[in-house]
Amino acid sequence: MRNEKNCKSLLITIGWINALFAFVFFQLFCGIIAVCIGIVLKSDYHAEKHGLTLIIVGIIGGIAGWILNYLYF
Repeated sequence: MRNEKNCKSLLITIGWINALFAFVFFQLFCGIIAVCIGIVLKSDYHAEKHGLTLIIVGIIGGIAGWILNYLYF
């Protein structure tokens, strides 16, 4: 149980870092990673709120970062 809780918090942290990086750096890659981690959290760890939020933020972050990168450069 304790190991599962540590893995869950690690996945949440990595997912949020990738979701935030999707705005600035590798938009498509980090957005897809955030969505995949959200799916894993939602299905395997039964963290519906964190999983769904990461899926939505990953998609929005990837698309918004890609548009901002296109307009800025």
